[in-house]
Amino acid sequence: MSLETRFTRTALRRPVATVIVALLLAALAIGVIVTRGRIDSNVLNLLPQEFDSVAALKLYDQAFSQANEITFALWDETGGSDLDGFAEHFGEALRKEPWVVRVMDRSPMETERGVEEIQLLAVPLLLNLPEADFAEALRHLEPEALATRLARKRAEIEAGSPRAEMELQFDPLGVVIPAMKPLASSFSPDAGRPLASPDGTLRVAIAVTNQDGLDAETCQAMMRKVDDFAARVRADWEGAAPQVLVTGRTAYVAEMSLGMKDDILWTVAGSVAFIAGIFSLAFRRLRPLLAIFCVLALCCVGAVASGVLIFEELNVITMGVCAIMIGISVDFGMIFYGTYQTLRTQGVAHQEAALQTVKLLGRGIFFGAATAACAFGTLLLSGSPGFIQLGTLIGLGVMLAAGLMMTLFFVLVGGAHQASGPDFIFIATRHYLDRLCRNPKPALLFGVAALVLLNLYAYAPVGRVTVESDPKSLEPAGSRAGFALRKITEKLPAAGVEPVLAFIQTGDAEQFYRQWDTARKRWQHAQEEGLIGKATTPAAFVLDPERVDANARRLHGMDFGAVREAFARGLDHEGFARESFEAAFGLIRALETLSRGDRSPVNWRQTLPASSSWIFVLDRFLSTVPNVGVAYLFPNKTLASAQEQAQLREAVLGGGVEARLTGWSYVMADLVPWAKTRLMVLSLLMLGVITLVLAFLYRAVVPLLVLLGSLALSVGMMIAGLKLTGIPLNLFNVLGFPLVLGIGVDYGIYTVLAVRSRTGAEELATVIKPIFLSGVTTIAGFGSLVLATHPALKSLGLICALGVACCLFSTFFLVLPAYLWRRGR
Repeated sequence: MSLETRFTRTALRRPVATVIVALLLAALAIGVIVTRGRIDSNVLNLLPQEFDSVAALKLYDQAFSQANEITFALWDETGGSDLDGFAEHFGEALRKEPWVVRVMDRSPMETERGVEEIQLLAVPLLLNLPEADFAEALRHLEPEALATRLARKRAEIEAGSPRAEMELQFDPLGVVIPAMKPLASSFSPDAGRPLASPDGTLRVAIAVTNQDGLDAETCQAMMRKVDDFAARVRADWEGAAPQVLVTGRTAYVAEMSLGMKDDILWTVAGSVAFIAGIFSLAFRRLRPLLAIFCVLALCCVGAVASGVLIFEELNVITMGVCAIMIGISVDFGMIFYGTYQTLRTQGVAHQEAALQTVKLLGRGIFFGAATAACAFGTLLLSGSPGFIQLGTLIGLGVMLAAGLMMTLFFVLVGGAHQASGPDFIFIATRHYLDRLCRNPKPALLFGVAALVLLNLYAYAPVGRVTVESDPKSLEPAGSRAGFALRKITEKLPAAGVEPVLAFIQTGDAEQFYRQWDTARKRWQHAQEEGLIGKATTPAAFVLDPERVDANARRLHGMDFGAVREAFARGLDHEGFARESFEAAFGLIRALETLSRGDRSPVNWRQTLPASSSWIFVLDRFLSTVPNVGVAYLFPNKTLASAQEQAQLREAVLGGGVEARLTGWSYVMADLVPWAKTRLMVLSLLMLGVITLVLAFLYRAVVPLLVLLGSLALSVGMMIAGLKLTGIPLNLFNVLGFPLVLGIGVDYGIYTVLAVRSRTGAEELATVIKPIFLSGVTTIAGFGSLVLATHPALKSLGLICALGVACCLFSTFFLVLPAYLWRRGR
């Protein structure tokens, strides 16, 4: 007696114990999922981690506080509202919200305290000036120079000069403008972040929130506050209010995590509905259908619980595991029940019918499950964490399903059996098989001709398979955050220009300064040569420790008491109110502190108030992690190939510049060749595994060659289908090819075993009917992923459904008639 038959006999003899064990396992799995299950909605975690560009993009995502930013787009589509007035109303209300740390809805220079705050930035920038520039700046602090400057500004103001008034407010001491001069050559205060569209129909406001994490629950809670605020601020506005669009990392995570839950429900519900309809039509039995679903439910929770224990978080791709597993694993129940029903109709008792069914089909089911598990197991070599999770969970789940269908399923089916009415699917299958048994040549010629013609079309230079490399193609359909981002990009073209990010990370401040100084000079040369369009860098904020210390020592001999007294006396003499120049007195105090030798390392964010708009500028360039900064390089055109990527690297790296380049277009230029190579490697590996399994199973050359040939032709038919339907390939769904190979070969395995063990159309129909139905249900399982909102999951389902349909066609119009023809000969 085979091992699988022994398991079946044990389960049937102890039905109560079998059900209790199953319930305990289900309770344990559900407990693990509820207590430890977490969802990872970060799309970057789906990408292969072997590329430095991906690692650098994750660094940008994690180490820069822009991850906590929420971007509001105030959009007046019709022009019927007072957009400027509403934007001011919106910004003031936003600043009062308890969950908002700071807001930028205008240039920092235009804010109420922006001019005062810039004088706080001036002290470290002043110390970072070259020796000659620093000495020149200090001459402005001499008492005579201060008196002369204040008298001159008074005269210019009385002469009606608005510029003199602005300069006096901005730089009353005459040292701020020299200190800020390096910033002008590095970037503008709103560099890369325009806040109003040229046509006046859109305004942007950016807020940093106080949320303490970027997990799904935290982001969902924050977006509830955001949506409530947007509704309140529009309701408080008198007159027509523009639309309030919201985007940003928090908005995407909240949206995608909620979408994942909907995806799980809709895809599983769709899969269950398809399968229930097919099973009811084919067998017209409720209890075995419920038994199959009970087994599948246990397999799903068992697989997900295993994933929770193995991996820290389950990502968006893994959310399709249940629908895919249901579509694949239901095959085993369909095939088992088809044969079991026939035996029961012939009068065989329940236990004996179950044992005979497992004896006849158990070996084929085991090898079918093994090949499917191997197919998904190849995803462990994909390099993508998302597909590694998917492959692990489905591989475990499929093997678990094969075992439970041989044991628990027959226990739940029970001993009661009633004869059904006419089985139209069985009758149609028997008629088809009766024709094949008499003369398989017409069907074989039709199948070969169709497959060959489609393969010729697939590999001919006619039409093409679309390859989608735009990261926006992975955005969920109907995404509100995505719509907001597209609208901002459309209305503010400068905001839509995608830069290449250049990261520099060093161990200490001295190396950090040297690297940025070298990079600034090299990139300036690259601009002059026309190799890149422009470069926006944090070089002005990166301080040279040696220069800062040297300049600070030069402050020792200065009498800042005399400076303060001269400045105060000059203000009084010219009739200026001292309280209006408190920031200037603060600057003098800061320099006086430095002159006493009290010099702690500069922390830009502590230099400014937490609500300062200038921190938005700092956050754009400097990480919260010490000695990590990013520059924004704008190529002359969007990178579309590895060759263009290599040209950019040659232009901006080398010569002592040790930067890491990344950005979505840059990453895609890395990943498209990777996807093609990995597809080929995994497909060849899967073919090798299939060949070994089939060689061990059949120990004959002819069935091995027939099945491998049918798989090769099925892949060509699949490619032709992609050309005809226009379904695009992307970084994720290309990995559906090895999955199709591993799953599609199962139908050939079951078919060849059926032809070997049965004679006559009547006997063959008892197995071929369930094989056909299992293929249809697998297509339905993958097809239900079309109901998902996430494009990666949806496109994977489309590709696999198409591939399985092609394999099913080749099984019934190539493998089956070929083997019957061979048997007839």
